[in-house]
Amino acid sequence: MDAIEVLNGLALIAAVVLAVLAVHLRDVLKGAIALALMSAVLAAVFYGMGATFAAMFELSVCAGFITVLLLAVIALTEARNEQ
Repeated sequence: MDAIEVLNGLALIAAVVLAVLAVHLRDVLKGAIALALMSAVLAAVFYGMGATFAAMFELSVCAGFITVLLLAVIALTEARNEQ
């Protein structure tokens, strides 16, 4: 097992952890950041495997989708008054 395989395994574990965090975080902003980081890690894995077009698609389309999703959620949620 060489260093590239170890880094690939660590990146895949990081992607799974970030995906679970994105689902379980209560704060919308933190969840969206975790989802964006998961997308970036997954794009790095794709690039490492030699799938450059899939990596660029993941970075451009999924990052744009996360931004639109975050803006839509912020627009649709009401502000809480915590006192």
